[in-house]
Amino acid sequence: MKWVTIQVELIYSLVIMVCLGVFFVYAGKKVALADPTVKPKGIVLVVETGVKAIDDYMKSIMPKKFAKNYYPYFAMVFCYILVSNLSSLIGFESPTSNYSITFAMTFITFILIQYNALKKKGFFKYVWDTVWPPTNILSVLSPLISISMRLFGNILSGSILMTLIYQFTAWISFHVINFNFLGPIIAPVFHCYFDIFAGCIQTLVFVTLSSILIMMENEDDE
Repeated sequence: MKWVTIQVELIYSLVIMVCLGVFFVYAGKKVALADPTVKPKGIVLVVETGVKAIDDYMKSIMPKKFAKNYYPYFAMVFCYILVSNLSSLIGFESPTSNYSITFAMTFITFILIQYNALKKKGFFKYVWDTVWPPTNILSVLSPLISISMRLFGNILSGSILMTLIYQFTAWISFHVINFNFLGPIIAPVFHCYFDIFAGCIQTLVFVTLSSILIMMENEDDE
């Protein structure tokens, strides 16, 4: 009998999605009830600032015609990946350190890229451009592999390096006292880079590359 193994990253991913869902419902009600004539504050200010920042960033990459269909999608992807990348700071196994999760997100981007290519070229030209010359098949599939591996590899490598840092500081500390006293002193500096800085950068990279690849399939229509 084969047993089904539920990876811990999938559990954390579900927890993050539920938390984000609850937050967005709560924030949405707060924004809906807010007085537009009064200067926003608290959660309303945080939400409006975040939405505007993401909207302005997407406008710098994708034309306005993409706003209705793609801006909300990439805003949600941005929030999910960012929270997932930063979740290791509170003891979670970052969901984005699991390739099945990064592959699933990239697969959605891949489908959107192919959908836009099919819509622009038409069925027969799309199929012909995909299969001939045969090397084109590799160029079609390359975003699926490169984007998913980029996010997965960077987050996983950061997680491995932080584990090694804690093990190294524990090894040194235990030569003095039976407690890893160096870990809380040294590790926060590396957390700032591997979790916060790298996590934010990889979120931007994923959203930027995905949106550019989708937009490129429509650039001739501009």
